[in-house]
Amino acid sequence: MRLCLYASFLGASFLGSGLAQAANPLYDSLVAGNPKDPLVLMAEIETEQPGIISQFDIDFDDGELHYEFDLINPAEDSLTELTLRASDGKLLLQKVNKLEADDQDELAAVKLLQQKELSFSALVTLAVQEQQGKLIEAQLEHDLGISYLEFQLMDENGKRKLAFDINKLKPLPMLTWE
Repeated sequence: MRLCLYASFLGASFLGSGLAQAANPLYDSLVAGNPKDPLVLMAEIETEQPGIISQFDIDFDDGELHYEFDLINPAEDSLTELTLRASDGKLLLQKVNKLEADDQDELAAVKLLQQKELSFSALVTLAVQEQQGKLIEAQLEHDLGISYLEFQLMDENGKRKLAFDINKLKPLPMLTWE
């Protein structure tokens, strides 16, 4: 009896997870909603805003996709947060704050990007060029002496995280998550 209940529970769990993936509103919006390419918007932001993009994220709020960007300006010791509507790139929110202690890892990665004369959008393009899926998140990190880009892709099978070494400009396979 316990075995049958356990098997039923497992079957229901797998069925439930399959239904959740089949009806993923974020993925559906990325595929069918025709949002602006986040890499194009990144390149525009890099020419229009002071600082270096350190983070990109997608937010699905009330049925609408928003792109969120953080920019670090080392010269000003500031962090700018931008929220744009994904459908047309319209700026919805801009907030500027001073860098905090927990921003220091991202700041180290930003400084390496500056030394390499590389933009965030160029780094992301290098990182995702041989990958399948839609970009839903990207963030500069610095840990264990390595500066890297951690990014997340989504396809019809779900999400996966990967990492890309900024210094060596190659994937970090030991930091690949499934």
